[in-house]
Amino acid sequence: MSKTQDNSMDVQIGQRIRRARIDASITQHELGQILGRSSQQIHKYEQGTNRVSAGTLFTIAQALERSVDWFFLDAAMDHPATADDWLH
Repeated sequence: MSKTQDNSMDVQIGQRIRRARIDASITQHELGQILGRSSQQIHKYEQGTNRVSAGTLFTIAQALERSVDWFFLDAAMDHPATADDWLH
């Protein structure tokens, strides 16, 4: 898997974090406080610049009242993404 393909999953998850955070009317600062991280770190997660660990994603999902699998849904179709989706 190339770096570009690898990064696309980080970007999609980041976009979903941002969408869920905004839907929950929570600021980056507030989410950062929940996670014990800075708002700058939340911004990096949302941009896909920094990868979100499984444990952190679980905590984010709980804080934003989403299931963990929601972050892996294809944003255009709202269906679970497959490995092939990340390779193309």
